[in-house]
Amino acid sequence: MVLEEPHSSDLNQILNRLRAMIDSNDSQYQSRRFEAFGIEALRVEYDQLTGIWTIHEHREARQFQFDNIDLVAIEIYDVLHDFKLIF
Repeated sequence: MVLEEPHSSDLNQILNRLRAMIDSNDSQYQSRRFEAFGIEALRVEYDQLTGIWTIHEHREARQFQFDNIDLVAIEIYDVLHDFKLIF
């Protein structure tokens, strides 16, 4: 019997993408899109110099800034979860 490793949770996948933004060396400013059902729900920007994260939520046309990766991941998770409930 072969045991499969458990799949990463949605929150872990979000954190992995955010950590990749921190580790990237190609630009001071990093930007990633987060989608649900092929529709962009939000965009996240990271300024490596200041360590500030900015979330641009499209549905509510809101913008948030954080200095903590965990808070960013939770906000992204919540926005995507709410977005999926609509559809």
